[in-house]
Amino acid sequence: MVGFWINFPSHEYRNGGPTKQSLTLHAGPICLAVFNSSHYMGDNSCKFRNGEAWQKVLGPFYVHLNCAKETIDPFLLWEDAKQQRLTQEQSWPYTFPASKYFLKKEVRCSVSGRLLVYDRFVSAQTFPADSAYIGLAAPGEKGSWQSESKGYQFWTKTDSNGIFQIWNVLPGTYNIYGWVESILGDYKNETILNLSPGSSTDLGDLIYEPPKSGPTIWEIGVPDRTAGEFFVPDPTPKYINRLYVNHPEK
Repeated sequence: MVGFWINFPSHEYRNGGPTKQSLTLHAGPICLAVFNSSHYMGDNSCKFRNGEAWQKVLGPFYVHLNCAKETIDPFLLWEDAKQQRLTQEQSWPYTFPASKYFLKKEVRCSVSGRLLVYDRFVSAQTFPADSAYIGLAAPGEKGSWQSESKGYQFWTKTDSNGIFQIWNVLPGTYNIYGWVESILGDYKNETILNLSPGSSTDLGDLIYEPPKSGPTIWEIGVPDRTAGEFFVPDPTPKYINRLYVNHPEK
């Protein structure tokens, strides 16, 4: 019994941000490593003006093979693959790429700060944005990171105090975006960040004010950008991935 796993130690070079759903396999034993995709959300096209210079490193990614006897629980291969994924993430950025366009750790940047929420219809005081997504992407409008394919993106989640630290950011020009689970709207800081090689930037306190014109009277569902509250029917048997049939993590 052999396991074949594709690991992305970083998603910086993939399009659409952390909510992007892309294809990981075709029906049958075919694994995919997709960098740009318009599946579910996002424009996978890159539009250029005449004479515009552009470059982007796609990858590298890691392929992991493991094996076990037929009498062994196959989910042990899955557990091993997950552990290997963590190992690869901790090794990013890799040291072995020889290309001058793949920037090493010493010239990458870090950005930190704290995200607070001010909802005057809930409290007169700000409160920490617990477990909020916050990230760096090309300058644009609120939510534009969801359809951005041309540049790099770097995302993390805040802790219970709203504090965040984004590591291994490539030097460049960014806006900072985010959203808070269970709170409506998209956050965007209007400040353009110009990150120089090897820099560390502390943004201090950032305040997100949800787009509300009055108190919430009633609400259907939770604005957490998942389909967790929707009914999901059983898949067509001929397209099913049997790895997830009766999966203990489902």
